[in-house]
Amino acid sequence: MSVHDYEYEWDSRYCYPNSNVLKNKFGITNGKALAVAEREITAVTIAGITEKPVRGKLNFKHLCDIHRAIFRDIFDWAGKPRTVNISKGNPFCMSHVIPDYAEGLFAELKNEDFLLGKSPDEIPERLTYYLSEINVLHPFREGNGRTQRAFIKYLAQSAGYNVDFSDVSADEMIKASVLSFDKDYAMMTAMFKRITSSITQQEQQEFRRKIGISRPKSQIG
Repeated sequence: MSVHDYEYEWDSRYCYPNSNVLKNKFGITNGKALAVAEREITAVTIAGITEKPVRGKLNFKHLCDIHRAIFRDIFDWAGKPRTVNISKGNPFCMSHVIPDYAEGLFAELKNEDFLLGKSPDEIPERLTYYLSEINVLHPFREGNGRTQRAFIKYLAQSAGYNVDFSDVSADEMIKASVLSFDKDYAMMTAMFKRITSSITQQEQQEFRRKIGISRPKSQIG
C-alpha cells in the first residue's frame, strides 16, 4: 500500500455506494476528478485563510474551524471530527478517542503558553512535537495535512515566527511524518530549522490581532 493511501471502514456517512470516493457537494464520483477539483479549490481557500486568517484561540475548535474554512465548499462534514477509523501505514487515533486525545494535547499547548517566549533554538523542536501529535490525532476524514500545516503556521506566527512550508516537498513531509509517528523527530526538526524564521514584533502583534487573541504577556505592561 502506498503511504498516500488510506485504509478505513466503508461507511455511508462518507462514501458513495460501492465506492471509495468521498461524497462531495459537486456529486463527483470519479476519484481522480475529485482530487483535481479538491486541489484547485483548496489552493484558493488556503490562500484566502493566509491573507485573512481564521479567528480562534489555537485550540481544537480553532483547528476544526480552519478545516471548515478550507473544505466547506467541498464536503458537508468540513470542520467535523471523523466517525470512522483510518490508517496510513500506521493507524491514527481511534475515532471514539479523538475528543479526549485532542483535549489533552491542546491543554498541553495552552500550558506551554502557545510557545510564547520560545527561543529560535527551541521553536523547531516544539513545532515538530505539535505537528507530529496533531498528525497522530488526524481528526478529519480528509484534509488533515493541509489543515494541520495551516494551524502550525498560525501557531508559529502567534509566537513570533514564520514557517514556510513551500520549501518542503511532499516526499520530505511524508517521510518526516512517518518517522515522527514513531517519535523519531530528527528529520522533522531539521525541516523546521530550515523553514522557520523570526518575524518582527509588529508582525506578531498584527497576526494575533487578526485571529483575535491578546498581545503576548511580555508586551503587556
